[in-house]
Amino acid sequence: MKFLKSPAALILAAAILSQVAVLGCKAKEKTASADAGKITVKAATGGFPRPFTYVDETGKLTGHNIELIEAIFERLPQYKLEIEVTDFPSIFAGLDAGRYQIGVNNFAENEERKQKYIFSDPIFANRYVAAVSSANTDLGSQIKTFADLAGKTSSDQVGTNMSTAIEKYNKEHPEAPILNSYTEADILSVLREVETGKWDFNLIDKPMLDMYLHEFNLKLKGIELSDDVSSELMKTPYSYLIIGKGNEQLASDINKALREVIADGSSKRINEKYFKSDYSPQPAN
Repeated sequence: MKFLKSPAALILAAAILSQVAVLGCKAKEKTASADAGKITVKAATGGFPRPFTYVDETGKLTGHNIELIEAIFERLPQYKLEIEVTDFPSIFAGLDAGRYQIGVNNFAENEERKQKYIFSDPIFANRYVAAVSSANTDLGSQIKTFADLAGKTSSDQVGTNMSTAIEKYNKEHPEAPILNSYTEADILSVLREVETGKWDFNLIDKPMLDMYLHEFNLKLKGIELSDDVSSELMKTPYSYLIIGKGNEQLASDINKALREVIADGSSKRINEKYFKSDYSPQPAN
């Protein structure tokens, strides 16, 4: 059957298309108008480790850190936040060059970073465990202090909280170092290697390990590290956003909004979504 394209039908179709185009333009104009006058802030993340920051199966960037920074900027209407996924070392290079203003990757504090970047108030209160194979009953009973990990093998990516902590420990204890090997493998792959005995242990955030044990049924156990061990891991047991120098006003605004996010329960909601528990830090005075 043929459908005849009458002049009237063509005119009607053209009118509809024209109206759709007008509406589309108006929507774009409305968005542009809403963003007019805003300061664009570019944030960078490496997209790992899950569940702090990752790209889901639909291709959407998500995770605890991502939802938290979005909640922060919802309270900062003077800014327009844009988040870019890049390889981990490029976060620092981009901050140094001024290409990015914020690094979003569950960053730990250390002296080298403090000299180069502004640290936000804490965004996450870490608890640490040593993940060991369930079959390795001897090692589990031996770990009581950080020094008990000396001579044991581990693997981690460069620049993570844990590899930074091990570097610090080894520098202070060259006579009995922890045998850490650097890798580009993701944390799940490393945990599976611990499970098979390739590595003795992996230092990891307790909430992250709980998530991996639940989702992947790994035959691992987390050995709780005491408070004094946690203090040895890094100067403070927290994670932060890092902000490029010269952005002091931005850092102040972020901290103000972060206090609101913690106080109104938004941080708790995000934590419970990803970890089933609340790891919100106490807001700074």
